[in-house]
Amino acid sequence: MLQIQSGQMIGPCTVQGFLGRGAFAQVHAASDPAGRPVALKVGDDSGGGRFLPRFGEVTLTRDPRAVSPDETPAEALFLDPSSGARAEILDSHEVDELLVSEAGILAAVDVPGVPRLLDVVHQDGRPVLVMEQVEGVTLRQRIRSMEGVKLGWLLEACRTLEDLYAAGWICHGDLKPENILVGPDERIHLIDPVPESCRADRIVTTPWYNPFLRWDTKGDAQAVAIILYELMAGGLPFEVVPYPMAGVTSTQLTDEQRDLELSMYLSYPRMRDLNALAPRQIESLFHRAMCDASYGLPELRADLEDFLMRH
Repeated sequence: MLQIQSGQMIGPCTVQGFLGRGAFAQVHAASDPAGRPVALKVGDDSGGGRFLPRFGEVTLTRDPRAVSPDETPAEALFLDPSSGARAEILDSHEVDELLVSEAGILAAVDVPGVPRLLDVVHQDGRPVLVMEQVEGVTLRQRIRSMEGVKLGWLLEACRTLEDLYAAGWICHGDLKPENILVGPDERIHLIDPVPESCRADRIVTTPWYNPFLRWDTKGDAQAVAIILYELMAGGLPFEVVPYPMAGVTSTQLTDEQRDLELSMYLSYPRMRDLNALAPRQIESLFHRAMCDASYGLPELRADLEDFLMRH
């Protein structure tokens, strides 16, 4: 891991402090030569969510050595055609590949709602992304602090995703409360998109929000639906992830075996059993996002718009 300290120069930028971390990288506040705030994204020596150290308690403290235990860092998952998915750890070279690929998809669009990529510099031979610094807190922090969460923020996230698809993005790939920033003006920014894997047998994502290990718009829609479930029910629908059959070739099991496995996996607690006040329309939205192949992000966004207009 690059040793980053306040006052240090990274390319032309001066480090100001630590902002946060995920499974594969850390983000630091900095200023450019003109004194404007920027964010520097730096890769770890290795990465993978379950290999991260954790704080001993839920805390708002930002520390480059750990993440809070209520956060859900991404995983690198190896897709075995016989036995399904298993977590693996990425080395520094693979982490740097992720960063360079992320820079490519950020540079390809100029859409409000995602931080702009300003530059890619190198420090000790490793890439560092220089990005627009977005003021705000993550949706995870808002949930944790009990300050209140607005469903309109998720609607804005859906609209931003559709703008990004129209501009050329295939999908975000890792939507979760940690990757949705809520600004002081309550504008939404989506951070940390996951590029397409350079290996057909690997996906990088957070399986609690992408249990079928999809890298497409349907996976984004399911992630939004799972966040809605979490907000309504106070917890995630699936205790064990990823879905055991994700990545298994159809030749390894019969359609009957796959259907049985899927039906057992989707036996999640009903939203209204956990929260009697949960709206039926939101419960239906979640069910359709998880179970109806034809129900994608446009349909979810339209249903969420309809619900918010009626309420």
